Formats: sequence, structure tokens, C-alpha cells
Amino acid sequence: MYEIDEICKKYYSTVFKYLMSLTSDTDISEELTQETFCIAIKEISKFKGKCALSTWLCVIAKHLYYNEIKKKTKFKVSEFNENDIQEISFEEKIILDEERIEVYKKLQDLDETTKNLIYLRLLGFSFKEISKILEKSESWCKVVYHRGKKKLEKILKGGITNEHK
Repeated sequence: MYEIDEICKKYYSTVFKYLMSLTSDTDISEELTQETFCIAIKEISKFKGKCALSTWLCVIAKHLYYNEIKKKTKFKVSEFNENDIQEISFEEKIILDEERIEVYKKLQDLDETTKNLIYLRLLGFSFKEISKILEKSESWCKVVYHRGKKKLEKILKGGITNEHK
């Protein structure tokens, strides 16, 4: 049904760019992209076509990324002293940045579509690229992004709680 080589050729760049937007690290993005396609190859029979194949692949990639973060955050911040901080990798410095963590926590309060669209935008994807990934119009992406950004600002200011989405 699905030709694996064609899928890899067609969507590798999309998945890699998506992961780059999440990680900002070429090596980790490359590794997670490869893992994404390994899982996709094994699980392709479970793909029912209810969403775009690119969306399904990006969801797999997102879950792999979340698992990667969980692995890296098992340590406790209080266990570090100033000398240790210089030895922390770029990704760990980002994770330790409390302000960024707070923004990403609050981003979780948005609906899945809006959250994914904002992630893609933060990663540097253009609205045109996002429209292809999500299989929506460019105008739709701009409107959802704008509304999501406004809602996120309200959430960050404490104006909207998770129950009032």
C-alpha cells in the first residue's frame, strides 16, 4: 500500500524541519528523524489515513521528542553547582531556562492543532510550509496562529485557565 522509500524521500525534510523547530539541534533532530521513520516503517499498518501522512509522522516525531526531554529532565536542578552548569549541553540549558519552560507549559493548554501550528512557526516554518504540513490553507494557518498567540498571551498573564479554554 505505502512505498517506504517514497515516504522517506517525500517527508524526511518535513519531519527533520519540524524536529529542528523543537530541538534547535541538528544532531538530535537527525537522530529523532531516523527514529521516526523506523517507527513509521514498523507501524505503517496502523496508519488509517484519517490525517495526512506528514501529520502522522510529525506526531510520531513529537512523541519521540517528548520522550527525549523526559530522559534529560530526570536530574534535579538543585543537584548542580555553578561549575556543572558550564558542562551542560545546549539542549539542557534551554530546558533549564525557567521562562521558556513556563511558556512551553502554558502552550500545552492550547488545543492540539493550535499548539502544533505554533510549534511549527517557532521552529521557523513559513505559513506556506505549515499549510502543507497541516493540509490547510495558508490563510487558515495565519488566523489560527494569530488567535493561538493571543490566547497564549492571555494564559501567560493568568487571564485564562485550563478549564476556560
